[in-house]
Amino acid sequence: MLGGVVAIIHSREKNLWHRVSLNPPWRYLIAFVSITIGAILLSLLVNHQLVKIFESFYRYGYLVFGGGQVVIPVMFSDLVEINSFMTTEEFLTGYGLVQAMPGPMFSFSAYAGGLAGRATLFTQISSALVAGLAIFLPGLLLIYFVYPIWEKLKQIRGIKVSLKGINAIAGGLITVSALIIMQRSGFAWDNLLVMACTLFLLSLKKIPAPFIVILVICLGFMIG
Repeated sequence: MLGGVVAIIHSREKNLWHRVSLNPPWRYLIAFVSITIGAILLSLLVNHQLVKIFESFYRYGYLVFGGGQVVIPVMFSDLVEINSFMTTEEFLTGYGLVQAMPGPMFSFSAYAGGLAGRATLFTQISSALVAGLAIFLPGLLLIYFVYPIWEKLKQIRGIKVSLKGINAIAGGLITVSALIIMQRSGFAWDNLLVMACTLFLLSLKKIPAPFIVILVICLGFMIG
């Protein structure tokens, strides 16, 4: 919101605002808020792993602003440092693999959920399914609520101008999340060397990202 306000203040365009008629589908917002409050209360009252996984990943889903990468530090803190569902190496390995695969970054949630409930095969499959569904659910509900409103709001020029500032803030959040993950994994010389080589290979735009990930994995096995 602050980024949008700054973009509007610095804009020199005229006639940014005019009235539009809105008819929001409130049922989706009510469902979103109800599930949010219900999941929090249930996780406090019921000490069950699937309930906690659902609440955690549902929370990750509605905390995302600017892409899935932004919520990675929150997931790392919850899953590794607080709940000890996985080690730092397991988290970063899964995150790296998902980055090389097509599709939304949120597919990482199924990997993380599966590791969180790996006591038995049944709990592992259940945890992966619950985590995957929970992280997508808030976005789905909010899309159905926001999209009809957005069709009207995007007719207002001030809203379009504000998107420039919002996109800048989102880019900043993604950059900060990368720095946080780097800090958690350690500023060791080998990490910095892999990062520098990866950036160089990506800048060439001739080697697909999945091959770079596979190459680093092979090097890890060889060095380890």
